[in-house]
Amino acid sequence: MTTVRLNGIAGRVLAAVLAVAMFGCSGEPEPTLRDWNVLLLTFDTTRADYIGCYGRENARTPVLDRLAAEGVLFENNFASNPITQPSHSTILTGVQPMVHGVRDNSMFKLPERRETLAEILGEAGWATGASIGGFPLVREFGLAQGFDFYDDDITGNREDFRGRPERRQGGTWYDERPAAHVNDAILPWLREHLDERFFVWLHYWDPHLPHTAPPPYNHIYAHDPYQGEIAYADESLGTIVRELEKAGVYDRTLIVMTSDHGEGNFEHKEATHAFLAYSTTLHVPLIMKIPEMEGGKRIGQSVGTVDIVSTILDLIGIEGPEELQGRSLVPLIHEPELDAQAPRLYYSESISPRLSHGFGELRALYEWPLKYIHGPRPELFDLVDDPHELRDLIAERPTEAKRLETALARFIREHASAEAAEAVHEVDEATKQRLEALGYLDSGGEGPGAVEETLRDEGIPPQDRVRDINLAQRMRQQIGGGQFAAAAKTARKLLEDAPGNAFYEAMLANALVGLDKPLEAAKVLEDSAELGGAHQAIFLQVARAVFDAGEQDRGWALAEKIAESDNTAAVRVALAQMALEAGNVEDFVTEIERALELDEDNAPARMEMARHLLDAGDLDGAEREFKALLALQPLAVEGHLGWAKLLAARGQDEEALERLERVLRLSPGSCDGHLEKLRLLTKLGRPEEARRERREFDRICRTDEWREKAREAMETT
Repeated sequence: MTTVRLNGIAGRVLAAVLAVAMFGCSGEPEPTLRDWNVLLLTFDTTRADYIGCYGRENARTPVLDRLAAEGVLFENNFASNPITQPSHSTILTGVQPMVHGVRDNSMFKLPERRETLAEILGEAGWATGASIGGFPLVREFGLAQGFDFYDDDITGNREDFRGRPERRQGGTWYDERPAAHVNDAILPWLREHLDERFFVWLHYWDPHLPHTAPPPYNHIYAHDPYQGEIAYADESLGTIVRELEKAGVYDRTLIVMTSDHGEGNFEHKEATHAFLAYSTTLHVPLIMKIPEMEGGKRIGQSVGTVDIVSTILDLIGIEGPEELQGRSLVPLIHEPELDAQAPRLYYSESISPRLSHGFGELRALYEWPLKYIHGPRPELFDLVDDPHELRDLIAERPTEAKRLETALARFIREHASAEAAEAVHEVDEATKQRLEALGYLDSGGEGPGAVEETLRDEGIPPQDRVRDINLAQRMRQQIGGGQFAAAAKTARKLLEDAPGNAFYEAMLANALVGLDKPLEAAKVLEDSAELGGAHQAIFLQVARAVFDAGEQDRGWALAEKIAESDNTAAVRVALAQMALEAGNVEDFVTEIERALELDEDNAPARMEMARHLLDAGDLDGAEREFKALLALQPLAVEGHLGWAKLLAARGQDEEALERLERVLRLSPGSCDGHLEKLRLLTKLGRPEEARRERREFDRICRTDEWREKAREAMETT
């Protein structure tokens, strides 16, 4: 491809204008860049060998199989990392992890200086939109840059397949949404931009744990729900494909499908992912449906997700930024023999065992068909003779292992950037708790500062601790599913091998609270030396359960001990809540003030103070606090609900109803919101509207307690 390089946007666009046609019959240069749309699809946690076109006989993936038949399939494509956020950072920037700097979930954020595919295409005139399905990709972590539209609203109420609300499950649930909801979020935007060039990124989270395929796939794949979730994601993709066909733009849309990582499924004893560096979690699909190109091609040479940005830009005629480290795969598509004599080197890593768990780390280098994994216990595999990596060749071929170790060290040195350190990111306690639920955080990890761009062989081999990771994941699922007795048993088993582990102690205490044994849970924590860090929310939950069980002094003392270990605003808010319920208003105010001294932007502290002032009749003070709260969190349901109650207390009933409509748009399942609306409609003498609202209330809020509240509200009003 012939290009002219100039600096900045103008240079890239001019280069695009001068691009040479790649698939035309004449081979003559085209006057402009290709007028193609771009659709990038990432199926989370999807192994290549679970897709029909990759040879899976029982797969139901007709949409992906069709794309492969109409395009090109890369048989040996490898992800840079077995974790969602860092792997997607590579997919969207086209640079190695040691350049973009994102090495694990939550502890890192893609730096603004890193240019994404969305930014490049947006600068060149493409409309850019994205819709994502899982929490690790919310805009907080930097991947939204360059998108005109980025829908990460994954915190709404979940529904089962009958449309009934599903309850989120305590501290181990996390935010996600099914692929159909991802589609619903992007389709209105897509329809508005069908008459212009667009770039859309869709992320389907569904194949990620927990594996709970929706009907009919839960029945078809009752023995393998993971396979069922992939089938569901494929079906959901079909909705988008049909939309493109209906609009007449399918034929001029470049479609690229890949995954961030696979799933262990107990191969190499790994139940899920994020820990080891085998093909089970690193060999992922790469399928490209390219306009104007004959389909059905299969490429056997090794490639990587790092190549996606360069390839897309080459195909549509835009010259990428100089820092791109992936290569364009267009020459390989036309001449697959190009790599036969000199295969490219590809890199993968699993740093998370060190950062999140305190074990050793793993870095891998592919020189097809060889793969070398460096860590506390190095390994060497031939991926052609041994695709499942069951036979370690280190002892048999030490010379090649040493050569690849040297090549890996050189690769890291040549590709590393000091700017990667800018990706280190501090997250709040709520975010930490969500990521614990995903299995990405544990106690004992060294944190993001432990990353060194060199080969390291110290620490416990991650391969030796897979059992503990599997048990910990099972424990999380048991708690999330309400199986508290089983979770407590699992936690005690883990503590036998790792006494004093703060995470396992936190999970045991959490399970005991679930079993309505708060005093036993308190004993676990009172004997613990460490009550801070990522698990503090669980510790506070225990303290509160003890307080609510009638042991107010003991609950307060436990919360104070937690504060001594890690004095955060969250602890002070918990103490304030206890003080208020004990009738000690003075201590309540003192603790809220302490919370705001620690974090003046602490929304729960603002919320508690606003509620207290409203209940005390200090409407001006409550207004001040509600304004501060909503400035911090414009979508805070409780903030808008409190504001509605404030307006009602001032007699501004119509304005209060308008605010309640906002509450119920944000959270249709808010029983408090429906109750307040019912009360106001009754007060305003609107019986027909009140009856409709009562029916809606009864549909959503089904407990006797809520219905009694509704009866009282209507009678007293």
